[in-house]
Amino acid sequence: MSEAVRYDFTGLVAVVTGAGSGIGRATALGLAAGGAKVAVLDVAAAAETARAIEEAGGTALALPIDVREASAWQRAVGEICERFGTIDILVNNAGIAVPGDTAVDVSEEVFDRIMDVNAKGVWLGMRAVLPIMVAKKRGKVCNVASTAAHIGLRDAAAYCASKGAVLALSRQAGVQYAADNIQINSVSPGTTMTAIQKNVTDDQRAAFLKLTPINRFAEAEEVAATILFLCSEGSSFITAADLSVDGGMIAL
Repeated sequence: MSEAVRYDFTGLVAVVTGAGSGIGRATALGLAAGGAKVAVLDVAAAAETARAIEEAGGTALALPIDVREASAWQRAVGEICERFGTIDILVNNAGIAVPGDTAVDVSEEVFDRIMDVNAKGVWLGMRAVLPIMVAKKRGKVCNVASTAAHIGLRDAAAYCASKGAVLALSRQAGVQYAADNIQINSVSPGTTMTAIQKNVTDDQRAAFLKLTPINRFAEAEEVAATILFLCSEGSSFITAADLSVDGGMIAL
């Protein structure tokens, strides 16, 4: 793909979850390239992502987090504000998928884990960060949903439910905090070549390709480019919206 568009994030502080790889890593690198100080959060602290940002001349802070835990969010936000003073941008990207996820076959434990990471983690992130944005009447939030929020993907019952929750929560919060000059949106990627693909079967992947008019899967950087737009001043009149980055999948 061609060189990514660079937006001006100079002087801003961004937080990205699931920043150790895939869409989260590409987003963190893009924010840093635009001048933002970036807190990269992941279960493994995303140290390599932070190192890549710093080697390119940027500023990063790597923190481990379990997005399912309110106390972990409180600690992370406290450390970020102590280091950088504030938070201007939040990208809730952390998510998981598990094979064999049907309404009958998924276990209660796995269903709860998928919902906790994919949906509750987004809510906890917003709950921890939004008060900072409300206080200064400025902020950008982008939550990563999925085409699974729009169509019924086979073998992805809990995943579809969790991403549907992200979509609805983003829409409601976008309306709720619009008057505070906070734009809250979501993106719905189609099949994207990230680490989560290791939990997708070959049959699922082949089916997804047939459902993608552009006849290929997305690269992480292509999804990140849309997230960067939603975090930029170019999206100043966009809120409570979802942008599909799916090669035409949900248009079928």
